[in-house]
Amino acid sequence: MSLEFGPLKRSEIRQAAELATRAFDDYEYFTNWFPEKEERNRVQLSIITHEYKTNFNKVHQLAARMDGKIVATAQLNAPDYKKASDLSYVLHGWLNVYKAGDRNRIDDWLAMDTAAGQPCHEYQKTGPGIWYASSLTVDPTVQGIGLGTKFIEYWENYVREHGGRQIVFFTNSQKNLNFYLKRGYRVFDEREIEYNGHKMGSWSLKKSL
Repeated sequence: MSLEFGPLKRSEIRQAAELATRAFDDYEYFTNWFPEKEERNRVQLSIITHEYKTNFNKVHQLAARMDGKIVATAQLNAPDYKKASDLSYVLHGWLNVYKAGDRNRIDDWLAMDTAAGQPCHEYQKTGPGIWYASSLTVDPTVQGIGLGTKFIEYWENYVREHGGRQIVFFTNSQKNLNFYLKRGYRVFDEREIEYNGHKMGSWSLKKSL
């Protein structure tokens, strides 16, 4: 088995988005808003693909490859990151997202995603060298073999090498929360998000490097 880490290539965006869609399939982060699997997968894939395309040159998109196949991805935003403009999103095909599912639920999901990430963005303003990990995914087919831990070590070293002092991100999965806590991350914000009678936790984590 050959395992290597490095930047994601533009030609690999679709493959990375498909991986993330598989990884997020049963997360309350999506299922509460899109309970029907077929619609959920269409919306997930469209949102993730267009997000990756629009911000590809603005973020640090990393990948883990096993025998040449992408098995994990991470999107890291440096402290000087500035989100792409609305026009840039449109030019990269973002309006196609609304063809993937119900427009109102998509807008509700986008509002939730913004709110869930707000504690991390606010924390980034408290000091220098704070990076934000906006997407962390490991292919479900290779989970449980230590790949996630090795990938975390890789992008922590990557952030250090680029002058980073801390990493922040949020998760809505209790299982993932426990995974990160065991690897030195600490919760600095905890809240509950409700949609149509469904509730989920949202934990913001940080780690000094």
